[in-house]
Amino acid sequence: MRQLTSIKDQQQARFFASYLAVQGIQASAEEADGEWLIWYHDDDDREQANKILAEYLQNPDDPKYEAAERKVRSVFMEADRLQQEITRDQKRLKKRWAGSWWHSYPATYVMIGICVVVAVLCTDWTAMKGGGMGPTLCNSQDSVLLNKMWVATQIVREEGGKKVRYFRVTVTPELTGKNLKIENWADTLEILKFKVAVTWESLKLTCSNGEVWRFITPIFLHGSILHILFNMMWLRSMGMAIEFTRGTKRFVLLCLVLAVTSNIGQLFWSGPAFLGMSGVVFGLIGYVWMKGKTQPQLGMGLEQQTIVMSILWLVMCMAGVFGNIANAAHLVGFFGGILIGARQAIWKKLPFRK
Repeated sequence: MRQLTSIKDQQQARFFASYLAVQGIQASAEEADGEWLIWYHDDDDREQANKILAEYLQNPDDPKYEAAERKVRSVFMEADRLQQEITRDQKRLKKRWAGSWWHSYPATYVMIGICVVVAVLCTDWTAMKGGGMGPTLCNSQDSVLLNKMWVATQIVREEGGKKVRYFRVTVTPELTGKNLKIENWADTLEILKFKVAVTWESLKLTCSNGEVWRFITPIFLHGSILHILFNMMWLRSMGMAIEFTRGTKRFVLLCLVLAVTSNIGQLFWSGPAFLGMSGVVFGLIGYVWMKGKTQPQLGMGLEQQTIVMSILWLVMCMAGVFGNIANAAHLVGFFGGILIGARQAIWKKLPFRK
C-alpha cells in the first residue's frame, strides 16, 4: 500500500478516494496530523492512480467526484442490506431446522387445527348417525358457523310424498322464496339446467354479498370421522414437505389457489353442496409429484408407488366405490397442482422463450 497524495478537506478526500474506487483502484483515506492521506493498495495501479490524481488537481470541484462518492455509498448500503437479509435468513433457517413445528411448518398444523375445531363446533353430537365412512360430522343445521362456511346449504324435504331437493345458495333472508328445485332427477336436461342455474346463482349471490370466503371455507368441513382422518393424514404429509421446502407464504398461497379452483370446479359440476380438503390434498400430491420430476434439486418428490395409489384412489372415487364424492374438486385440484408444480418447466419450453 502506497501513499498517493494528501488532501486537507475531509469531504474532498472522501470524494477522491471514492472516485478511485469507481475507476477500479482499491484506495482508502485516513487522517494524519490534520490532513487526509490517500493510499492505493496495489503497485500495479500506480500509473493510473497518478494519472487520475493529475486530472483531479486540475479541477477538484468537478461534480463527477461527488457522484462517485454517492455511488460508492449506495453500494455499501446495498451490501449492508444484503448482509442483514442473509443474517435474518440464517436465523430463520436455524429455527426451521431446530424442528419446532411453529417455525418449520406452522400453516400445515394451523389448517389441521381449524378442521378439527370446525368439526367439533359444527357437529350435533346428539344426532350423529353412522355411515360408510363412520359417524357423521358437520351435521348441525342450526350452526351459524357451518352456514357461513358452506358455498350453499342443501335441504331435502318431504312434499306430497316425494323428496324435493332445495339448494339455498347462501343463508340470507334475501333468498327467501327464490329457492330452486327439481323433482324429476331422471331428466338429464332438467338436471343440467338446474345445475347451471344454481351454480350461477351461487356465484352471483356469494360475490354480491361480499362472502367470497365461501369459495375457500368448504375445505375445512368434513362429513365423517374417516373423511377428516384421511384428509388430515395426507395434508400433514404433503403440507410439511412443501411448507418446509418452499416456505410458509408459498404454501399458503398454493393452498388458497387450489381451494378456490377445486371448489369452483365442484360448484359447476354438482351444484353448491360439497365439503372436504380432498381437492387441496390431491392438488398438493400433484404439485409434489411435478416438483420432483421438474426440479429435483428442491428435495421434493413422491415414490412411484405413492403416485400409483393416489391415481388409483382418484379413479375409485370417480367410479362411485366410496359413494357421493366431490370428484370434480379432486380432478381440478390434482391437475391444478400438476400445472403449478410444472409451470417453470413448461414456461422454459414455450416457443417464444427461445
